[in-house]
Amino acid sequence: MTAIERVDAVIIGGGAAGFFTALTLAERRPQARLAILEAGGRPLQKVGLSGGGRCNLTHACFDAQDLITRYPRGSKALLSLFSRFSPAEAMAWFEARGLPLKTEADGRVFPQSDSAQDVIALFLAQARARGVSLRVNARIDSLNVEPDGGFLIALNDASTLRAQAIALATGYSPSGWRLAQGLGHRVIAPVPSLFPFRAQSPLIADLAGVTLQGVGGSLLIRDKRVAQAEGDLLITHHGVSGPLAYRLSAWGARALADAQYQATLRLDLAPSRSQDALTSELLALFRAEAGGRQAANAIWGTLPRRFWRALLSHVEIAAEARADQIPTAALRRLAERMKRLTLPIGGRSPSKEEFVSCGGVALSEVNFTRMESRLRPGLHFAGEILDIDGLTGGFNFQACWSAGWTAGQAMLS
Repeated sequence: MTAIERVDAVIIGGGAAGFFTALTLAERRPQARLAILEAGGRPLQKVGLSGGGRCNLTHACFDAQDLITRYPRGSKALLSLFSRFSPAEAMAWFEARGLPLKTEADGRVFPQSDSAQDVIALFLAQARARGVSLRVNARIDSLNVEPDGGFLIALNDASTLRAQAIALATGYSPSGWRLAQGLGHRVIAPVPSLFPFRAQSPLIADLAGVTLQGVGGSLLIRDKRVAQAEGDLLITHHGVSGPLAYRLSAWGARALADAQYQATLRLDLAPSRSQDALTSELLALFRAEAGGRQAANAIWGTLPRRFWRALLSHVEIAAEARADQIPTAALRRLAERMKRLTLPIGGRSPSKEEFVSCGGVALSEVNFTRMESRLRPGLHFAGEILDIDGLTGGFNFQACWSAGWTAGQAMLS
């Protein structure tokens, strides 16, 4: 019979949330025997990929009420977590351990080195220094609750661990959700969030690489609006991407999945103006173009020239026509289309970006003051295994840090 190795706590999942949980616990309980179990061959893999390899660690949003508006799911639960461990405290944590940070103009926070590998190196060094055992390729064959409340973990290498407490921090992982279900928890069916859209339209067919700045967008499914946001929109070879697409896909994730990703994207190219005000601006702009200048050169606002020409063609205004001779009715039609420009969505677009899930362990079954199961004392959670997800910009990592810190403070206490 294989001997059972006794440890104090096991963290299942060697990603951002798992390491932060383990390191918080190790700092609080230096003598505790702790193990991180990573099913893959490389821990912290998603950290290395995030932010295009730069690792967007958090966001410099220091008002908790404002911060939670960046989370389509889980905002109420996160409010209590951010009151315990905020972005400011996360930034201080990394800098105190030797990783200088920088905050960019849009609020995103990165290592000064712009290297995710420096973040990985910090986590690994901290784990070694604090005696945290890291086991890779450690897949779990079974996880059971002992009569006295401990946990028995059988691994694929025939070894067995017994722990007083465990944390599930397996991220977007079917195996992690199966473990949670095996311990009695309900899992909200996961679907993707934060992704670009497939969209085919003659208007954007030849405009890959063009960015529309500060546009409004509504996502419609069967003529019902399911999400609304503002931001920049990037036209791609497959459809549309950029901050606006990601925000709409996050807020509309569940409805989009139910509709098999068939929807309509309605764009407002001038969200700060009414249609009448926009019409007046276009009339003034075109009538001022005396001297034979072409309509293609009477560009409104910051719209890119290539897009402007395509838009004029879309509303049957000849790009080469004299701007000051365009009929008023045509300009009214242009204004109407700029306020309600529709693109058919026909699925999720291929993307190299990491994506986040909408779904996971039901939040009603978790005590967020300790990140502990309400069903199984000693079982804790952190990260994307939960039904929590945020927008791009460092918000998902911040949820990992806040939940991991809270779980690490509570475990073995």
